[in-house]
Amino acid sequence: MTIYYGGVMTAALFDVKAKFSEYVTMAEKGEVVEITKHGKTSAVIIGIQEYNQLKAEKKPGFIDQLNNWHRRTGGLTAEEYSDFENTVTRNKEVYSQKGSLF
Repeated sequence: MTIYYGGVMTAALFDVKAKFSEYVTMAEKGEVVEITKHGKTSAVIIGIQEYNQLKAEKKPGFIDQLNNWHRRTGGLTAEEYSDFENTVTRNKEVYSQKGSLF
């Protein structure tokens, strides 16, 4: 069974399996097809243009940014890392003492 709501098509997995090429054609024409399994949305079929737009708009996560920074700069020197480690240790000591703040 296929249902439309808010411009989005919802179809049960068993129906999508039986008519997959039809759903792909719909996605190629700009339709968004949510696939449900046991009544819950579990996947989406979208056209390649929408997919490419989503990829282009994706912002890198923290780990991606960290890896990019490391590739660009080579990371921290041993001295910078030691300074960072000492600062973290010092902050842990300061903030873990009762009554030390305010």
